[in-house]
Amino acid sequence: MRKQERSIKSKFTALENHFLNTFFSGIYISANEFIHIGNTIGLKMSMNSRELLIKELLNKSDENGTLNQTVTLLNELVQDRIDKYNSLSMDYPNSAKHLAQLTQKANATKSLLVRESQRNPYE
Repeated sequence: MRKQERSIKSKFTALENHFLNTFFSGIYISANEFIHIGNTIGLKMSMNSRELLIKELLNKSDENGTLNQTVTLLNELVQDRIDKYNSLSMDYPNSAKHLAQLTQKANATKSLLVRESQRNPYE
């Protein structure tokens, strides 16, 4: 018989999947950036897959009461990408249409972050 692996159920599954898929989020956040955010809020995180890192970051920061700080740092990172997209669209006008789509998705990601962080704690 095979040993069954238990998967930790996460409250932030939708947000995790959103960040992992650049088609939806409009941005790519590296494993190193997730680790840096974790270290900034006091979580000791080591290199792992992006999927496990975002899950660990969101769930542990929720447990520690630092979720709002984590969301703020993630939003700052997303805003930095949006600013870069805007700068690139000015420098390369032919790419403006594509970059505008990425900017729109990144703005939706910021909204999703805020919405997920304000969930009902009694769910």
